[in-house]
Order: sequence, then C-alpha cells, then structure tokens
Amino acid sequence: MIFFTTVRFTALMADFCRSARLPVIEMHSKKSQEYRTRNAKTFVNGNKQIMFTSDVSARGVDYPDVTLIVQVGITEREQYIHRLGRTGRACGVEGRGLLLLNLPEANYVQSILKGLPVEKVPYKKLDQDDEINRIVG
Repeated sequence: MIFFTTVRFTALMADFCRSARLPVIEMHSKKSQEYRTRNAKTFVNGNKQIMFTSDVSARGVDYPDVTLIVQVGITEREQYIHRLGRTGRACGVEGRGLLLLNLPEANYVQSILKGLPVEKVPYKKLDQDDEINRIVG
C-alpha cells in the first residue's frame, strides 16, 4: 500500500502508474463508497497489486497479507502509526514501512518520529549533469 498526502496526488500517481501498466488500485474519499468497497475486496482477494490511497485506508480497515506500507510525504504522527498498522494485521506477518520525504520534510520529521523504531536510509544526491549524461549516453 502506498499512502499519499492528498486525494489529488493519489489520483495523479495512480493514473501515471496505470499508464505504465502497473496493477494499481486507487482508493480515496472522492470515490463513491460502492467503488471503495469493490476495490477493497479486489485488493484483499488479488495478488501482486498496489493500492494507492489517501486517509480513507488509514483506520478501521484491515488488509491481510500487506507487508509493506509506503508513505509519500509527511503526515501527522498518529496518522503515520495508523497507516503502518495496515501491515501484517490479522494474519500474524511482520510488516515494514517506508517513509519517502523531500529534504525540507526530512528536516522537520524528527519530532514526528521521536520514539519510534526508525532507521534512516542514506541516499545519494544525484548531480543533474551526471544524470543527464547517463541517460543520453
């Protein structure tokens, strides 16, 4: 499951990834309850699917066999904890979470994650000229 910060960002990324033929299920508050219920069942019964979602999937819904939660962008501490709670729920498997932030968010997030078992993953800052040369050849 991939959580996004807004409905608009969720829909944009879902459309983008579906155009790349990825098995994406879109879930957010601008979709009807019937649509969300149908897609939740599809996700639960499916195999190798990715749910792109906003807050509507953060609380009160258990998705068995979810072992990875990706949070794109910063959210409040309580929301982050509930979103991570979607992993492994009701099936006894251990789940993991990945929080993707831009640099300003990363500087701010320390207070939100304080006391949580978080491991910072180093990244390599790409030089724009090197990246262009790699792509163009």
